[in-house]
Amino acid sequence: MTSLLRITTPSRLHFGLLRFSQESGPSYGGLGMMIDRPRVVVELSAAETWSVSGPSGERALELARRALESCPSTTIRAVKVDVREAPAPHSGLGSGTQLALAIAAGVRQLCQAPPLEIDHLVASVDRGRRSAVGGHGFQLGGLIWEEGWRLGESLGRLKRRVEVASNWRVVLITMPHGEGLSGEGERQAFESLPPVPNEVTRQLTQLAEEQVLPAAERADFDTFAEAIYQYGRLAGSCFAAVQGGPFASPQIAAGVHRLRELGVHGVGQSSWGPTIFAFAADETSAADLIDRIAPLEEFADAQVACTPPNNRGARIEVISGPTVSD
Repeated sequence: MTSLLRITTPSRLHFGLLRFSQESGPSYGGLGMMIDRPRVVVELSAAETWSVSGPSGERALELARRALESCPSTTIRAVKVDVREAPAPHSGLGSGTQLALAIAAGVRQLCQAPPLEIDHLVASVDRGRRSAVGGHGFQLGGLIWEEGWRLGESLGRLKRRVEVASNWRVVLITMPHGEGLSGEGERQAFESLPPVPNEVTRQLTQLAEEQVLPAAERADFDTFAEAIYQYGRLAGSCFAAVQGGPFASPQIAAGVHRLRELGVHGVGQSSWGPTIFAFAADETSAADLIDRIAPLEEFADAQVACTPPNNRGARIEVISGPTVSD
């Protein structure tokens, strides 16, 4: 039996939804991509009693209990959970989904239970109700284009996945204005929003399929960057009733505007924020951008980091015990 597993997941950027809930046809759908850092790192081992350490510990323990209960015919009595790394919750990087999937997949492997298909794994932790980017990205990494879910489905259908150029970089700027919406607040926000006009969904689809995805495939950075900004701004405009505009706060709007003034084209807000993303063509360009924004008033007290894309998705490693492949 496996003694100790380590599960490492990427984070996800979300560029915007295609639509909201519908009674007929697909609901939601959208575009996003996986990044290498920040990441979730969880270590799991069989134990006689339950224990947990690290950030988001209470949530992690609840997830591990639920996962163990769902494993058939296991002899494991309890699990020791050590959350080694986890991004701040509700920062727009999908950390809740990645933590949940990491623990669910890891506990099943710890119990030597058959792995679940990604839609069943996502459903088992009650995620993916609106966006499928984090679920497909957990499995595959890369740039994820998903068309949304239909009645009876638990996860939006993956329409296309594209590998992102490994030399590209993303500068993450987390603004100090509070957490993005989640839970009940997010649910109420969606209930108050008017439907996305069909013409907006058409324009978003056109941007994704005719500009963003082809540019990523041929590593055309300039076209990709400008199209990502246009997609995110248009998708964000659908949330104006609760955000006051395409961005979640005046501070985020000012930050995006300032970056555009600096000549940075591929910028936007990930999910509900407060994280702004800014694409750079390589490591040198990313370092230069970080130096340029450091003294600017718009980014005072912001947390700034740089990350490569992630094209692999999550990985499970055996730290001690029999070797198990990823």
